[in-house]
Amino acid sequence: MIKKENFHKVLEQLGFKKSKNIYSKKFSEFKTELKVDFEKEELIYPEKDGLTVNERQTCNFKQAENFVVFESVHRLLNQGYNPKHIELEPKWQVGHGASGGRADILVKDNDDNALLIIECKTAGNEFTKAWKTTQVKPTQLFTYIQQERSTKFIALYTSDFVDNTVQSNYYLINVSDNEKLLENNTKLKAYKDAHTVDDLYKVWVETYQKDYATIGLFEDNQPYDIGKSKYSLADLKTVTSRDIKGNTMNLLRL
Repeated sequence: MIKKENFHKVLEQLGFKKSKNIYSKKFSEFKTELKVDFEKEELIYPEKDGLTVNERQTCNFKQAENFVVFESVHRLLNQGYNPKHIELEPKWQVGHGASGGRADILVKDNDDNALLIIECKTAGNEFTKAWKTTQVKPTQLFTYIQQERSTKFIALYTSDFVDNTVQSNYYLINVSDNEKLLENNTKLKAYKDAHTVDDLYKVWVETYQKDYATIGLFEDNQPYDIGKSKYSLADLKTVTSRDIKGNTMNLLRL
């Protein structure tokens, strides 16, 4: 798990530079930067460059999940997403068949429409439990779709620090309709016709058979071009000491 005690090592692995108590990393494409103030225990996002922070509770060291959110935002900026298209802790009101709530990260497209919603969890039991719950009932992620109907993807995301390496893991769900599939079977339910959270979840379960991906968000695809149809050696992840569990022959996994 990423925590206060190893966070400085995580930042070093990610290419942050230290000056006194401040770690910082610049992203040249948008002339922006991320910072961490260890003295104040503050996570500093580029709000002056358009990134929106709705709740300050995500900007400190008090919860380990905040480190996961910070690492995820780093990946977004590193991949080339514009900071003005990233919003932290957006809040939606109760109504229209869905409960309110706050997402961790909302990413918009170049037309300022919701593209991707990321729910961050700490590595280990919390992440595993959240995904298991998603398999049996609609979770908070599906309520967010109801609030932002232009959303194309939702993701459950975690990051960890294992063997002095930053590791990420996620489940990516495409919540856009496959029109060709629907044309061939008019009895199938569509996302566009779902009006409640339960309906949205049923579409994922019944029409798309709980389809998800574990690749295509932070690999070699371009920003705003989420999803991947081909795999290469570059997509293989190194197995850590936690993964091997006595089997030294398994050196790589997808």
